[in-house]
Amino acid sequence: MSALIYLAFTLPFLLERYYATIPPIDYAKFTHHSLFGFIAYVTGIITLFGIYLIVLKLLMKENDKIRFVLVGGILFALILTFSYPQTAIDLFVYAIHTRGWARYGLVPFSVSPNALPTSDPWQGLAGEWTNTASPYGPVWEWLSLGAYHLSGGEYLAHLFALKILNVLIYIGCIWLLYRILMLLRPQSAVVGTAFFALNPLVLLEGIQNAHNDLPMVFLFLLSIWGFIILLEGEQGQRRYVTSAVFVLGFAAAILTKYIPLLVLPFFLLGLAARQTTWSRWIFSMILYGLAIMTLVFLVMYPYWPGLDSWAVLYSGKSAGRSLMALMVLALRNKTGTSQAFNIAQISIYAILGGIYLWNLWRVWQQATLNQEEESTNRVNVIIERVLLSSFNVLLGYVLIGVSTFHAWYLLWFLPLAALLTPKMRPMRVSLVFSMASLLIIPYYETIRIWIPSLLQDQLLGHIIGVSLLVIPSLLAIVKSIRQPSRLGSFFV
Repeated sequence: MSALIYLAFTLPFLLERYYATIPPIDYAKFTHHSLFGFIAYVTGIITLFGIYLIVLKLLMKENDKIRFVLVGGILFALILTFSYPQTAIDLFVYAIHTRGWARYGLVPFSVSPNALPTSDPWQGLAGEWTNTASPYGPVWEWLSLGAYHLSGGEYLAHLFALKILNVLIYIGCIWLLYRILMLLRPQSAVVGTAFFALNPLVLLEGIQNAHNDLPMVFLFLLSIWGFIILLEGEQGQRRYVTSAVFVLGFAAAILTKYIPLLVLPFFLLGLAARQTTWSRWIFSMILYGLAIMTLVFLVMYPYWPGLDSWAVLYSGKSAGRSLMALMVLALRNKTGTSQAFNIAQISIYAILGGIYLWNLWRVWQQATLNQEEESTNRVNVIIERVLLSSFNVLLGYVLIGVSTFHAWYLLWFLPLAALLTPKMRPMRVSLVFSMASLLIIPYYETIRIWIPSLLQDQLLGHIIGVSLLVIPSLLAIVKSIRQPSRLGSFFV
């Protein structure tokens, strides 16, 4: 049934048929903002999540069905490989940045797509990003460059090469999640893997839209695997290999997309917990932290465009479809837009700072508690605390902290929710947020077209949109706090 729905999301909107459409279009424009298109999209998403929930419930009692999860995930991914990216144009932008680098020598970190020759037939596919240099790291740009050369430099072939790259990485993520969960909680390994692998948001944003967050997730999971092996006491030469996996994996994840940098301190504290003296504790943190950041610096240095030209900072200078945008719209008539933006930013960052410090404190508590104790239980508690704190921080940042919200940002913390299986709160909140993130798209792309007043009155439009996005997730958090943390209650 899910495969049929993914086919319905693919066959009418084949990438090969529509990739050259300039400017790029989304699902709403494909369906001419029609009532049928709206109902088809909403019904499809709700049905996919309904089937997904049924499968998760069945897998709670079937811990030997990893092949079912893997085959199902691969089937869905292969179907979506042929689909036009219907809710984001990032795939086209990746290819244009790489085309400029490979064909015209335009380094993507400092040059935007509008620098391509006007004779280039694909420049117009950059859409609203035509004036923005690449905000991604060198590892991603190298991957895209490799896909470009493997495809022979033909634009459509490059798009498919990037899609296939994400399919392979998606399969790698499934394998890594399963292997890590077998180390942590074997009884929940299959359902935890399925929680990520079969999530419709992961498939639609990771494969259909082919966002580069998925390569970052794979490298981040690789570093988490190394982190867990190190904490569990790997000895001898294998410890050096595992340390290298952790350091290289974390550095490569940061150099793909910079988000893992936010949670690096939690992992450094977790590794330091293995030390029995304060001097070794401090040395461990400095050693691993310095190794990762040195690698990041050495790789990034040749491409560094300068702080004033670094595209990563551009996203923080605008706001849309987010709590920050809602606050700006509510305040700007009284304070002016610039002052309203400053107030909103300071207020939200203060909340995020509190969330961050609280979670850092919780990791510190576990890392410094009974340092001389070497029990397996203590190690497991530290691992869980690091993963949970990382989940909390990334969830908080995506839910209330980003200046402009996009559904694929959920890929940053969904694998952490999977690794925390069978803890109920991360799973429930992630599920509700995943549904809300996909179901809010028709509101912005279709309903506001039907009701022009929602476009004209931006404050009202954002009150409705942000409420529909944020409130269900906040309610899920509250409900999870009130109920016991067990997997069975997830389905209640």
